[in-house]
Amino acid sequence: MKVMDQEKNDVFQFKEGWKWFDFHLMNEDSLQELKEDFGKTEVWIKNQFNTETNFLYVDTNEYGVPFVIGSLNYSQDPDNPEVNKLFHYKVSKDKLLTVNLDLEFLENVNKNKLLNRLDRCIDGSEGFLILIGELLHTFLQGIDDFEEHLIDLEKVIHYKNNGKSLEKIFEHRSEMLFLKQLVIPIEEILTAVEEAFLEDLNTETFKRTKLRLKRTMDLLAHYEGQIETLLRMNMNLYSYRGNEIIKALTVFTVLFTPITALGAIWGMNFEHIPEFKWKYGYLFAWIVIITMSAAIYWWLYKRGWTGDILTSMKNKKDDKKPK
Repeated sequence: MKVMDQEKNDVFQFKEGWKWFDFHLMNEDSLQELKEDFGKTEVWIKNQFNTETNFLYVDTNEYGVPFVIGSLNYSQDPDNPEVNKLFHYKVSKDKLLTVNLDLEFLENVNKNKLLNRLDRCIDGSEGFLILIGELLHTFLQGIDDFEEHLIDLEKVIHYKNNGKSLEKIFEHRSEMLFLKQLVIPIEEILTAVEEAFLEDLNTETFKRTKLRLKRTMDLLAHYEGQIETLLRMNMNLYSYRGNEIIKALTVFTVLFTPITALGAIWGMNFEHIPEFKWKYGYLFAWIVIITMSAAIYWWLYKRGWTGDILTSMKNKKDDKKPK
């Protein structure tokens, strides 16, 4: 049941007796209300406005009641790290405080349905797990989109692999690392909530949220492995192609060595070169060049250093023939 709505700051009272303070605009009145409900929260929330990264802290109050406070970066522009969404929270059994949590970011979440689910929660910690579970659901949908892009990339690499493929792989790798950076802090949050409330968390909501986190992490690990495999395949392919190019150039250089060397000798500008006056000197030169080139080729062939080159050239010719 909603008990207060003022300047986008909402307080919801649920049937189990716990409250959810969903604040967006902080002013003196709202800070005073938080001070009355949360004690030292006023100082904490003021400090949180200077926080730009993830933060997490588990402790107990003067009465030994556990609580979890922190900040979570749940959305960020990969191209501009300064553009992000950060919300602050404090979780205890009877109260849940969230500041600057954008519910519109959560995919397919209807606020009324969300409130009905929260109304069935036994305390604030379970309600917080509902919100974390919805965040994970949004991340899973992002991973589904990532999967489609990865499948398209695999098709491109299979049918038309070129220099742009490696660039695309690195782009997807960066996107994967970005998704992991968003999910890993949630894994820490679940551990912290479990640390704070221990056996009280033996609920269906906690188990479902933990399984959803496991599913998210498993998918990320799986797709990360696929990306690393594609990266290794492309690096090996480029290395193989580079070796083949160097090998072909080396073979051609060696085969043309006789004509280069003999041409250099007979191209000298000395006055007395006996071969110049031979009647069949030109024919003799070609016989020597062809014989030496053939001998070198035969030696390379026997060593098995030309087989792959000739095979690849033959395969390319066969591929060009009409079927």
